[in-house]
Amino acid sequence: MPKYKCHKQVWALKIREVAQGVAPAEHTGGSWLLVPENDRYAAIEVAHDWYARHKPEAGGYYVVYNDGYSSYSPAEAFESGYHPVDVGCSSFVGSSDQSIEQEIQAKGLTAPRITPVDIEANIASEHYFTAADGARMSSHGNHPIHNLNTGSLGLLTFCVLVLRNGFTVTGESACASPENFDAEIGRKIARENAIDKVWPLMGYALKERLSGE
Repeated sequence: MPKYKCHKQVWALKIREVAQGVAPAEHTGGSWLLVPENDRYAAIEVAHDWYARHKPEAGGYYVVYNDGYSSYSPAEAFESGYHPVDVGCSSFVGSSDQSIEQEIQAKGLTAPRITPVDIEANIASEHYFTAADGARMSSHGNHPIHNLNTGSLGLLTFCVLVLRNGFTVTGESACASPENFDAEIGRKIARENAIDKVWPLMGYALKERLSGE
């Protein structure tokens, strides 16, 4: 999902159409589909109480915040306060990392340092799963198997980054409200949190190398 920011960053999709879901929307438990203008993204299903509370309309934006809370914003209000984020060489590297790197380059600070490109180049592989996935593969625990996808375990996403030397770091993303859970957003946040752990590791390794020269 494209990322936007004003004083804070959010994920958002412009809505092309609002359609009734499979379940009758007039009944409790009914649902509605928010069809994005961008065909790269599937329709987002929201509960009827979410629809009644936010009253989304075609042309407006479905918005998700860093804590997983989702909302609706009319186009004029959203577009006047937010602008698309250009994340540079990688769609996963935080925009703050990129902006800091650009500032460093602009000031001509050329001493050895770790860059966002170095971070990405040091990742050999990445793996994603939810706590429900992990519990399903484990012989331990007392959570009923049939509840794993809908319970709290399914709302906790993990990212495991395997670095080139074989060391692993993890990042997590937890969603408080089940109706706000989005697997793609969960993976992105988990990856960003894992990346945050790589910076000090590579910084320490660089300092060790420099101190030995």
